[in-house]
Amino acid sequence: MLRNSILSLALLLPATTGRATGSPTEDLRDSVSRWVDTMSRIQTEENDWKRDKEVLDDYREGLVEEIEDLEDRIAEAETRKQGADKETTDRTTDRDRYLAARKELAEGVIRLERQMHGSLPLFPPALRSEPKVAEAIEKLEADVKLAGEDKEKDLSKRLLNLITLTSEAEKFQQTVHIRPELHKDKSGREFNMQVIYFGMAMAYAVNEDGSLAFTGRPGSEGWLFEEKPELATEIRNLISAASGDSDAVFVQLPYAKP
Repeated sequence: MLRNSILSLALLLPATTGRATGSPTEDLRDSVSRWVDTMSRIQTEENDWKRDKEVLDDYREGLVEEIEDLEDRIAEAETRKQGADKETTDRTTDRDRYLAARKELAEGVIRLERQMHGSLPLFPPALRSEPKVAEAIEKLEADVKLAGEDKEKDLSKRLLNLITLTSEAEKFQQTVHIRPELHKDKSGREFNMQVIYFGMAMAYAVNEDGSLAFTGRPGSEGWLFEEKPELATEIRNLISAASGDSDAVFVQLPYAKP
């Protein structure tokens, strides 16, 4: 997978250029020590990614199962309603069952919409800016504000919208993305930045001349980018290697767990 190949050649690895050298034995010992540390960091990142993917998989599977169950119930109610004798008491009973199933489906949709809306701060800018995702978020923002009888309208469309957001988030989580973005420094000046996202867990950004750099991570209010000018060179090396503009190199960058 692209994610594994990029992590293998670029993430969390110590640069070797510019270091003072000792005897061959000392250099070898130092290289082996850094290699062991690097492999440990890669394994940690792999474990974190697998955990995040399992959460998304469980959420998606639960959503699909709940949708199928609720749709089966409402389909059964529809069938009973259509076949019922309009002149008998059974007609009223079936209608009540249909309305109850529809209400149950609506409650399930509303609950899932609230859960997804609460997860939106975890969506990085690069994911939120994708047209398909931006449109789905706009619909979700409108759906969570529905009141009264409107809460039970367009349930199928709203379910599909939730599936779209879940699917796009999972796809983004599975790989590395490099995107151009605008970011402001502490003084409010805006810069064109190259940003590399490692799924929905971490991001690194640097401007063209390497005078400004950021690290980014998700927070409860959205993604937060912190100035880290001392990391500019390493981030440029990382992005260059990840995009294929240069050979693979070892780089060392901080990783903050969410």
